Amino acid sequence: MSRSRWKFNYLGQDFLSQLPMNTEAAIVVQDRATIITLDMVGTLIRVYNGIKFFNVLVENDKVGYRLGEFAPSKKKAARKKKVKIKMKKK
Repeated sequence: MSRSRWKFNYLGQDFLSQLPMNTEAAIVVQDRATIITLDMVGTLIRVYNGIKFFNVLVENDKVGYRLGEFAPSKKKAARKKKVKIKMKKK
């Protein structure tokens, strides 16, 4: 399925200010809607999910995706264990 034409490619203003990318230093981004482009390939980007930063190493197969897709923002549900109650014998 192809991407809708009315959706545009978005690069955040804070990200554009950091664009002369050094391959040694990680770029810190809080805007999860930023789209990964070809000139970002090979860089390390730290994406904020609201709680902590996730390191994302940009590769060729990640081009076209948004940065927020690689920084999960929700916890996985943990199932509660059933507690068995032992009946005392009289």
